[in-house]
Amino acid sequence: MSAVLALITKNGSRKGVVFRRMMESTLQIPYRSVILIDDSDNDETRLMVKDFTDSHGKELYASRSKLYNYHKPTRATGRQTAIDLFLSNFSEDILIQLDDDVILRDGWWSEALHAFTDDSVGMFYGITYDVNSIDEINLKHVTIDGKRLKSFLTTFLERGRTNDIALRRDALKAIRENYGIIPPELHLYEDAWLMRALQCLGWSIFIGFTGAIQHDPVKMSQVTAGIMNASIDIKYIKIASRYGVIMSINVADDVVKLLSPIALAPILAIRRMMSYGFRRGLSMALTESYVKLLYKYAKVKGSLGFSCSKLKYSG
Repeated sequence: MSAVLALITKNGSRKGVVFRRMMESTLQIPYRSVILIDDSDNDETRLMVKDFTDSHGKELYASRSKLYNYHKPTRATGRQTAIDLFLSNFSEDILIQLDDDVILRDGWWSEALHAFTDDSVGMFYGITYDVNSIDEINLKHVTIDGKRLKSFLTTFLERGRTNDIALRRDALKAIRENYGIIPPELHLYEDAWLMRALQCLGWSIFIGFTGAIQHDPVKMSQVTAGIMNASIDIKYIKIASRYGVIMSINVADDVVKLLSPIALAPILAIRRMMSYGFRRGLSMALTESYVKLLYKYAKVKGSLGFSCSKLKYSG
C-alpha cells in the first residue's frame, strides 16, 4: 500500500529538534513524495524540509494554504489544501498527515498497514503520548495509565484527533463528494468535522497504540509562563457548535454535570491566585471555567442536535 506524506505547519522550524525528529521518524514509511503546507512567517521551515527531502531522495511539493474564500489560513485550510493536492496530483492509496510536534514511534507504519487490511477503515490514528521535556522524546518505553487512557479515548470520541493520521483515498473522495470541504473557519475543530464525516459515510476509524510522542516546546513555554489563549478557545468552540461536531459520549452525565465548572471555579481560583497573584489568577480561573462550561454545553448540544447534513459548508 503506497502513501504520500503531508506536513502541515506554521513556523515549525521554531520547534527545533522536535521538528527535525518528526521528519526523521517518517523514514519508517516508504513514501516518495512530501506535501508541505507551510503558512510560516518566513522561509526557514520550507528550507528545513527541503534539506530533509533532498537528503533522503524525496519529492517535495510545497504550498501555502488555499484560503477557500476565508480571510486567513487555519488548520482546516491547511488540511483541506493537503487533501486536494493529494487527490489531484497523486495516485497513492494513503495520505498521511502529521502535525509539526509529533514524532512517530517505531512500528507506527506497520500498525497503520495492518489497520488498512480492513477495507472498511477510512482513517488510522496513532495515540499520542504527551511529554513535558525534550529529554523525554528519546524514551523508548513511554506508557499511559488506565486513567489517562480513559481520558484520551473520551476526548477522541468527543472531538477527534488529527495529530498523526493516515487517510484512505476512497474515504477522502467520498467526503469531498458528499460534504465538500472542511469548513475553513474550523481552526481548532477540523478534526471533529473530519471524524463525523467519516462516521456519517460509514467508514471505520482505527486507533493504534504504538502511537507517537508529542511535545511542543513553544506551547510548553507559553504554559509555563501562564499565557492563555482563552479567547481563541471560546471563538472556535462556538464555531464548532454550529456544526454540532463536538459530542458527548454520555449525554445524561454531561447534562447533570453541566454546571460543574461553575461549582469548581472557587477551587480553581485559589490555585491560580497562588501561582499568578490575585488579579491575574482570578481572571484566569474565571476564563478557564467559562471555557469548560462552554465546551460541556457544545457537547450536549451536538449530541442532541447533530445531523450529517450540518457538515456541508455553504460559504
